[in-house]
Amino acid sequence: MHLAASLVLLTALTGAHGLVAQRDAAPVIAVLTAVQNDIDGLDTAVQGWTTDPAPVLDASNQLVATIGQGTTTVQGTADLTLEESLDLLPPVDSLKQHAQTLVDDLKAKKDVIQQAGLCEIVSGQIADISAASKQLIDATVSKVPPEAQDIAAQQAQGINDVLADAQTAFSAENCTNA
Repeated sequence: MHLAASLVLLTALTGAHGLVAQRDAAPVIAVLTAVQNDIDGLDTAVQGWTTDPAPVLDASNQLVATIGQGTTTVQGTADLTLEESLDLLPPVDSLKQHAQTLVDDLKAKKDVIQQAGLCEIVSGQIADISAASKQLIDATVSKVPPEAQDIAAQQAQGINDVLADAQTAFSAENCTNA
């Protein structure tokens, strides 16, 4: 009888713990969603950019701030289980796609950027976004179980590659003010 009661108690505790742990992925997913929303906001500003860079700079600064806040949030969460880590794959893939769209749209505005003499500013903003993103990626990967961290880092590399492409496109060698 004691064994049966112990098993019931163990099952109940394990089930309750599983429910609590499942919620641990929610803050990370919320951060990724917030970052994606700000990427989309920046992309909208880039698409509408003709002469005034203020909306683009504001949206870029907002993205950097959101990434920074997100990093703090992720750092404060509990480690993820392997199952929860797998739940991050779709939002990370979506984030990468939205980042690629943003970079493509930014490259399409390269003439506007060069004519306005803003190559250094754009390059600096990209560097800020990249640095903040690296911190968020590192924080997120650190929450994944050790046996899956290499895979998580590989998944995140796609975002790093998109950002590196943007940095190259707007480097001093490739973006010259008119």
